[in-house]
Amino acid sequence: MAKDHQLQTLSTLALRKRKLFLLKKLRFSPQLIRASVVERFTKCGKPNCRCLQGHLHGPFYYLTQCLGVGRMRKFLLKTPEAQLQAREAVKAFNEYYDQLELLSQINTELLDRGEKLGSST
Repeated sequence: MAKDHQLQTLSTLALRKRKLFLLKKLRFSPQLIRASVVERFTKCGKPNCRCLQGHLHGPFYYLTQCLGVGRMRKFLLKTPEAQLQAREAVKAFNEYYDQLELLSQINTELLDRGEKLGSST
């Protein structure tokens, strides 16, 4: 769910300044990924393994991505380097998405005030 930025209390000029700042700042990394890095611990099922007493195997790190209703892509991140890259790419996406969400809410507030969206100053 998106963060509500509570923009209704700002002046129209302040909204336009914030929008202009965002448009100048809005850059995205080509390495961004819309997904999650998930940590899992598992039981192997072997009858004499200590995982049956609660000492689970892991942690294992997976990249999981929802591709649509009932469609998931998930794979094991096998190396610490892959885990780091995945975390950084997910973080980059989330930061970019947050900026887009703020821009969307500014535009919505301006439109609600009867302002034109094409003007950013």
